[in-house]
Amino acid sequence: MILFDCGYSTDVDGAGTRLVFYLKGCNFRCDWCGAPESISPRPQVLRYPGRTVSVGESVPPARIVSKALRARVFVDGVTFGGGEPTLQADELVAILRELKAAGIHTALESNASTLRYREVIPWVDQLFSDLKTLSPESFASRINPDVACLEQVKANLRYAAMTHPDLTIRIPVVSGLNDGEDAQREIVRFLAGVREAGGRFQVQLLRQHHLAEPKYQALNQVYPCRDVPVPERPVLNHFSDLLKEFHIKVCCDENSGN
Repeated sequence: MILFDCGYSTDVDGAGTRLVFYLKGCNFRCDWCGAPESISPRPQVLRYPGRTVSVGESVPPARIVSKALRARVFVDGVTFGGGEPTLQADELVAILRELKAAGIHTALESNASTLRYREVIPWVDQLFSDLKTLSPESFASRINPDVACLEQVKANLRYAAMTHPDLTIRIPVVSGLNDGEDAQREIVRFLAGVREAGGRFQVQLLRQHHLAEPKYQALNQVYPCRDVPVPERPVLNHFSDLLKEFHIKVCCDENSGN
């Protein structure tokens, strides 16, 4: 399994204190990405002033399971994020099976775009999946030129809402992508339809940020959103109000965005 980082968080990547494994490699190229070092599956070097950081390590699944078992005395569970974890579905499912057998709570953070997504999600207790836009044009220009991926996202989210007991749909609120009235209403209509069909989920709104700009510089890459203003707080409040009109449970996290 290819990782680019491993660490701990509390009430961000799942319930309670989490041991988080960040898997390297993503099929999306979101131009506001907060972790550009997660996109390529290959090892990379980030060159900051005065220091360098190497990212990208092949880690045997047995080592990941062993670390999780040792950490269980002081964490509430284990989360797999990315990148896109379901691109490494075979090893991921094998690990999740062992953690489930050991009684360890697991969570997954996914863009919900792959064919293997549905094989992975039954093995996690808590599921976070993204919905970034429903506009094919915006999706193609800012996320992935293959708009068929957008249809896969929609289908996978419907499936997850109907089958998984603990689904949070995360929406990063991004300037020029989904901060406008029409874009937000389109997303709300889609989610309302999923809910009316019997889907169970909650929504988390994440505010775009520019915290990753130094990483782009360290990778010698241009940060596409450098001069793009982040959405104002009232934009998130309005989006939240639209969702609540359809009785969709929603919370806002002003300081996060993927």
